[in-house]
Amino acid sequence: MLIPSYVRAEDLRTTLSHTVAQRYRDKEIIVVDDGTPDSTILDTVKQFPSVTYLRTPANLGLIGARNYGAARCTGEFIVNLDDDSWLEDDSGLDLIVSFMREHPRTGVAALNIRLLGEGYLWRLDSDSIRLRTYKGCGNVYRQEVIRSAGEYIREFYRQGEEVERSLRIMDAGFEIRSAPGIRVFHAQSPINRNRARHLAFEAVNYLRKELIRAPFWLLPLGCVRALRFAVRHRREIDRKLYFSELFGTRVPLLTFVLRYRAPVSTRTYFAALALGRQG
Repeated sequence: MLIPSYVRAEDLRTTLSHTVAQRYRDKEIIVVDDGTPDSTILDTVKQFPSVTYLRTPANLGLIGARNYGAARCTGEFIVNLDDDSWLEDDSGLDLIVSFMREHPRTGVAALNIRLLGEGYLWRLDSDSIRLRTYKGCGNVYRQEVIRSAGEYIREFYRQGEEVERSLRIMDAGFEIRSAPGIRVFHAQSPINRNRARHLAFEAVNYLRKELIRAPFWLLPLGCVRALRFAVRHRREIDRKLYFSELFGTRVPLLTFVLRYRAPVSTRTYFAALALGRQG
């Protein structure tokens, strides 16, 4: 189980309390401290002797922290949680292992996430369906997925990384499936959560994703879809950050495209469009 954390020690304590209570015996729990400027994350992890603490060499962002931790996980399956989300059933890991064994072509299982006051993504008794993508605060994927499709693109920093990676996962021959019977609660901590900034990263990463993964003849369509997203959220988005990310020096766009341009097949691209999003 992989849990990145940054400056949310109290939220992490709650998450770990639920996580260590999982009945499945052969489990590995890793917390990745993404450069928190004090010892609060370390101090929290020390309260749970069965949990492994890792610290990134610098603040890498959520995506970099996920990559850092995943490279050090040893299990066949990697359960990804945020530091403010947890499995609601103490048999959750047993259910995950059973689900992944029953669906051998599932590269990523999207767990049934509940938000306060909003209920679950799917009815608990609904059937598993194929999806276009998944959410980072509650999913499980096979180690084989990393070997076949690669890790997250670290330049995304945060937001939209799952959508881009989902295309590569599908192109490698895996499915992304819902797991309605496996419940996750996402508390959505207000700490380090800024909707305007998140939308800015999501909008820019949407365009980056299309530029590197859309088949050449579908590039215009992909770019229009990405720009339409930015326009639709223009009143909510952090415009300064959006344009800084789009035209700034942190991730020069041309260099990024030249480095990562590897379009998926037309079949994969259209198959992804035809599938439903999670939530």
